[in-house]
Amino acid sequence: MKRKVLSALLIAAMAMSTVACGGGAASTDAPAEPAADEAGDTTDEAPADEAPADEAPAADAASGDLITVGYAQVGAESDWRTANTESFKSTFTEENGYKLIFDDAQQKQENQIKAIRSFIQQEVDYIVVAPVVETGWETVLEEAKEAGIPVILSDRMMDVSDDTLYEAWVGGNFVKEGETCGEWLAKYLEDQGRGEEEINMVTIQGTIGASAQVGRTEGMANKLAEHLQLEDA
Repeated sequence: MKRKVLSALLIAAMAMSTVACGGGAASTDAPAEPAADEAGDTTDEAPADEAPADEAPAADAASGDLITVGYAQVGAESDWRTANTESFKSTFTEENGYKLIFDDAQQKQENQIKAIRSFIQQEVDYIVVAPVVETGWETVLEEAKEAGIPVILSDRMMDVSDDTLYEAWVGGNFVKEGETCGEWLAKYLEDQGRGEEEINMVTIQGTIGASAQVGRTEGMANKLAEHLQLEDA
């Protein structure tokens, strides 16, 4: 029950930060069967002996039994990221039944790994990570799994050989975002009467190796292949 409520609040936090910065809607992906039950439809009626999902955090807060969440944030590289951080801090509050331990990794994977290990030592109930890059996480995720602490990915994905090392992912479709950008550019040039003109362009990318950078680059490349007059320098 607690996992179901946490997933719902995580989705809410992502959605609020998306709305604040005018981005697309967040989505969820659960790699393992337990996460499919916990991060799925949160509107199901609760059993008679359980409080409804939206009442559970208040009950925990009233009893003093707070759910401790460790959040390893990637950094503060953009207005969206700042809004995302504020959404987490305003969502995972004691009033909602949570204690949030926040760590800003300052765009460094080693800092996020240290934060995760610190969360394990503190025996938090959940670990949430917005991974700075996709690879290099398996060892520390194994440590969290051995400690019995579920890990949830926020915004960005991890590329691991065993998807059971994390419970769920809450984020956007980065490939689709790249494709949408390419579609907008093609339409803009068409509207300007330059649809058949050869266009040289430069793409400015974010952190190389982050799932956002990988996905958006792939999506943009898909659209460049459809519009041969667009050439990425």
